[in-house]
Amino acid sequence: MQNPVTLLIAAVLTVYLTLDTALILQTGRTPGLFYKYLRYRQRYGPITRKGRPQRFRIYVFGNVIVLVTCLTYVAWAIYSWQS
Repeated sequence: MQNPVTLLIAAVLTVYLTLDTALILQTGRTPGLFYKYLRYRQRYGPITRKGRPQRFRIYVFGNVIVLVTCLTYVAWAIYSWQS
């Protein structure tokens, strides 16, 4: 049996990253969710698809890597819990 708190954190992070990545790909700028709260913490303003495409791709690929890792953990935890 997996730790339920760890599973909950992974599930919440999975939902957040799914929504964040979808919004980033739709709008073309980062950060996607909570933009109005995070915009002043970035040194050079938002990373956009047209303005700085390499940093935009790195941000999106980072989101996708963490999303796949969380999905794999949640799927593994659910599968191992049933067996």
